[in-house]
Amino acid sequence: MKGKGILASAVLIAAATGALAQQAAAPQGPRLIEPGPAIPDWLSYGYDQQRTSWNRGETTLTKQTVGRMKLLWSAKVTDNTPALVLSTLTAPVVVANVATPGGAKDLVFTITMDDTLLALDANSGALVWKKHFDNPFKPLRPVMIACSNSEQATPVIDKQKGVIYFTTSDGKLRGAALADGAERLHPTPMVQPFSRNWSLNLVDDVVYTTAARGCGGSPDQPIENGTVAAVDVSDPAHPQLSRFYTGKGRPAGPWGATGVAWGPQGAYVTTADGPNQPGNGIYGDMVLAVRPKAYGLNDSFVPSHWHYVNMRDLDFGSGGPLLFPFGKRNIVAAASKESVIYILDADNLGGDNHMTPLYQSPRLGNDIQDFQARGVWGSMATWQNGADRWLYVPMWGPPAKMGPTFPHANGTVTNGSIMAFRLADAGLQLNLEPQWISRDLNMASPPVVANGVVYALQTAESTIQVPGPPGSHIRPPGWTQEKSAEDRIITPHGTMTLFALDAETGKELWSSRKAMDGSTVHFTQPVVALGKVFAVDHAGHVWAFGLK
Repeated sequence: MKGKGILASAVLIAAATGALAQQAAAPQGPRLIEPGPAIPDWLSYGYDQQRTSWNRGETTLTKQTVGRMKLLWSAKVTDNTPALVLSTLTAPVVVANVATPGGAKDLVFTITMDDTLLALDANSGALVWKKHFDNPFKPLRPVMIACSNSEQATPVIDKQKGVIYFTTSDGKLRGAALADGAERLHPTPMVQPFSRNWSLNLVDDVVYTTAARGCGGSPDQPIENGTVAAVDVSDPAHPQLSRFYTGKGRPAGPWGATGVAWGPQGAYVTTADGPNQPGNGIYGDMVLAVRPKAYGLNDSFVPSHWHYVNMRDLDFGSGGPLLFPFGKRNIVAAASKESVIYILDADNLGGDNHMTPLYQSPRLGNDIQDFQARGVWGSMATWQNGADRWLYVPMWGPPAKMGPTFPHANGTVTNGSIMAFRLADAGLQLNLEPQWISRDLNMASPPVVANGVVYALQTAESTIQVPGPPGSHIRPPGWTQEKSAEDRIITPHGTMTLFALDAETGKELWSSRKAMDGSTVHFTQPVVALGKVFAVDHAGHVWAFGLK
């Protein structure tokens, strides 16, 4: 342990010295985020390391062609779909032209809740290979909505090395060959067994994930701390783990399907409710910039009214961060159940007092400030169209009564919507200008964008965790008797539908109509890649839409 401490200290000192030297030599202004190559694949949650959810390499689906999309195939890949496990399949990741034993194939990957990694042919839905991983541990607590005791973290692909990295419910990070599933990484503990960890990210041969909710645990540590975990996989035979803890026990964990978003100060995360005591190592309701390899904390932002956010259970982590360059700045955008968007300087989160955003929107939804079924419960997306930088926000519930007016409205919204804004530089400060609000979506999934088209799912899920008495705002119309959690979850509250919307007006360009009727889905996003749009559902299906 002492050796590791000395090594970590040396790394931190070297990093600090290097940073000072770079700062002295650098020209004025920060080095802007440079997006990676515009590839047609979708290799991680949110497409890229910054979690923009913008496929810059898609060429087939456009405003002109998307209206011709059809259901290409659906595949039932698992029957193990218990109600209290809200996500029975991870969001898809997609990679082109993999040299499999059966020839070159485009592949779609997902993981089932019972630790089976699946590779499907992206053009037919046929199973190419699968690998199951046994979990020798027993959970310490029964399954519940917040803690499913199952694997739910979206994997990440290193296409150059031909490896997919993923976690399993025993808490281990694993790596498998894209071609046939052969082991390509010595399995190494990354999080606690039965952790509720979130989507993986890969930066410079280091795999990142976050863990929250205190779901995972072992006899030695019954409740998992809020964690940013990093594993250096540059030597596949000897992976190296490091962690940064955002809390002690259940509170203040980083959560949201985004997991880690990457930027100039390292790994950016948003945290859940909990005490805000940085001096004691508890970082509730904050945006954090964690150093590369989780070697400590670089920077932080906390809203000035964090006491209120914490008291109302509005969880700053429910939306997750995304990053992008804008003008001469690097930007972090974050939102939560509070329904307020925060625009932050990625190189200086919150200014000197760590509480000052570049811009803070008015309340956009959740007038009742409820902890459930309202507000932002998923990742945002961004798109650059010429000089215009767009931001797309999934909102549960109706828009705020005193919120901004959208120039383009697409019908009355009661259940949820996608809201679109344009980021503007007003000189001394930034501003988000409302542009459009979508048709009603019951409920709205995290959106993705490609070629001027926004894709979003109507999830048809029940978002009521704690039903109220008849006539209350948290009991959907038509409910005349109490329902169990299982009954609520497995009953679709609408038709699960994929929508394609004009990214500049919100106009509906196409929908899947009744193709996925009877299904629901939770905490996932559609994926646009290789001229197709892929989605998963709670019943264990993978769906593919595209041009015939």
